[in-house]
Amino acid sequence: MIARKRLKINLNIEEFFYEINKDDFIRLFNNLFSNAIKYNKTDGNIDIILQNRELIIKDSGIGISKDKIKDIFNRYYRATNQSGGFGLGLNIVNMICKTYNIKIDVQSLENIGSTFTLKL
Repeated sequence: MIARKRLKINLNIEEFFYEINKDDFIRLFNNLFSNAIKYNKTDGNIDIILQNRELIIKDSGIGISKDKIKDIFNRYYRATNQSGGFGLGLNIVNMICKTYNIKIDVQSLENIGSTFTLKL
């Protein structure tokens, strides 16, 4: 889907150590990254930034309306029917963040994109 949408992935990675189960991190990252792909626009961008003990995944996609942001971490909730899915991904992300005391912040503007910031 990355190639089909002609997405550009920008990386800014700073090495540091954080103790988290490998499978939990893969699940956390895959859910955020796959959403950035799925809800992005053709010729869009995805920025992945890991610095200052923050993981930031920012996309140039469809965005989330302000009135829906409060619900996106609820199980089975889907802010849009644009793409497939069951509304579990962000609920899983939220559960993993709670397990490791990771603060998650979401900033989003419709038709501009979303930024998910995890403060590790």
